[in-house]
Amino acid sequence: MRDRAIFIVIFSFAFGVLVSSLIFVSPIISVFLIVVALAILAGEKLHQNKISWEVLFIFLALIFFSFGSLRYAVKDFYESTTPSLEGVVVSEPEQRDNATRFVFLSDNREKVLVSTDIYAEVEYGDKVILNGAFKRPGIIENEDSGRNFDYAAYLAKDDIYHTMSFAEVEIVGKGEGNPIKHTLFKVKRSLVSRMKEVFAEPNASLLAGLVVSGRDAMPQNILEEFRRAGIIHIVVLSGYNVTIIADFLRKFFEKVFLATRFAAVPALASGASIAGIILFVLMTGAEATVVRASIMVLTVIVAKMLGREYSAPRALLLAGFIMLLENPKILAFDPSFQLSFLATLALIYVVPIIEKFLYWITDWWNFRGIVATTLGTQLTVLPLLVYSIGDLSLVSLPANVLVLLIIPYVMLLGFIAALLSYIGFIIALPFAYPAHILLVWILGVSNFFGNMSFASIVVPNVSIVVVLVLYALLVIFVKRWKSSLHKSSN
Repeated sequence: MRDRAIFIVIFSFAFGVLVSSLIFVSPIISVFLIVVALAILAGEKLHQNKISWEVLFIFLALIFFSFGSLRYAVKDFYESTTPSLEGVVVSEPEQRDNATRFVFLSDNREKVLVSTDIYAEVEYGDKVILNGAFKRPGIIENEDSGRNFDYAAYLAKDDIYHTMSFAEVEIVGKGEGNPIKHTLFKVKRSLVSRMKEVFAEPNASLLAGLVVSGRDAMPQNILEEFRRAGIIHIVVLSGYNVTIIADFLRKFFEKVFLATRFAAVPALASGASIAGIILFVLMTGAEATVVRASIMVLTVIVAKMLGREYSAPRALLLAGFIMLLENPKILAFDPSFQLSFLATLALIYVVPIIEKFLYWITDWWNFRGIVATTLGTQLTVLPLLVYSIGDLSLVSLPANVLVLLIIPYVMLLGFIAALLSYIGFIIALPFAYPAHILLVWILGVSNFFGNMSFASIVVPNVSIVVVLVLYALLVIFVKRWKSSLHKSSN
């Protein structure tokens, strides 16, 4: 009964947020539904002198649907004004498409996404004056796939309602940002610089992309090869990336601790995974998308450490609920949240099922688990990716199997080599050489598969109904499998 009530509360709240994301729901309607729910509950209590489960279900569904709708209305109520031209750089500047891009917080507290010259020397925390024209973002049309991207809604989730392109930036001050973030970004830049001194290009950019910088560090032609090969997620620093890395970290440390004959292997492996993820978040500068994804993954790992049945799914739902309370717009307009949630669900429910079907694959160095994880997460996120992006990689499975096996090792070896280079480059060489070989392997796989003529195809527009049906079939399959296992165990 308690589990059902928790599920109804979270699902109804999320459904209220989703409906409000798609259509306008007046707060008056939400308040009216709350009044109706209270009236139903009071009437049942007075008439029957008790509250049945059915009535409680209706009450909770109406109340939390209304709360979800009201929470979205509060988030969406903000009315932006024209930003002032003077303010502070509040994000780490990144180079994209021959331009430097950053988030600017004006003196009247309006956020602006600014694009300026690629060689601009602007840094996080700089006090700047802009010269340019503010614009309201709109719909971006994709003629190839026929899909439209609501850029305004995507930026609005981060409270950004204006953009400025080809801006002229004048730096008038330094050190106006958060000192902790400033230190993190400084450490990140230093680490990337060390990677580029230890490794040659494009290996250095790939390592930096894997560890701290995401795809911003990667050349455009290599990114296109990664996209066509279906392995772009390893350098996106999104929830999908964090989820897979977290699972591989856990399994890697399990192997390490088993080899050293530690008694509490699962707890130690989970603890080492948590430490690794926290370090990963800090090294990336604690960006919002990585933090959200990492919270979700860490919640599941902690739940598994408790060893209680179904604790991981409940913890995942709770993490998602808390994140929606903080920012309801991420449900419909943040692909990172959507993919991280689906990928984590895949690790909990889908991957164990697929692993049982792959009994014929060797379990040496957990190769069977890696193939199962790749298949499970890929299949689970595929409908959403096809619906939202439209590109389908036909070589994704073999490319991921050949690459994901070595991702934890190349990250670990490359990271250690970069750290040791602060002491001396000769000391870093024993770790740099194997990392170099693994980086060459990843680039070779992406080049081989990404340049195949049939590597990637554009899928026509897919109805959201088809996507929902596919996920409904996946849920039915998982439930029937768990039911069959329960019957066989009895």
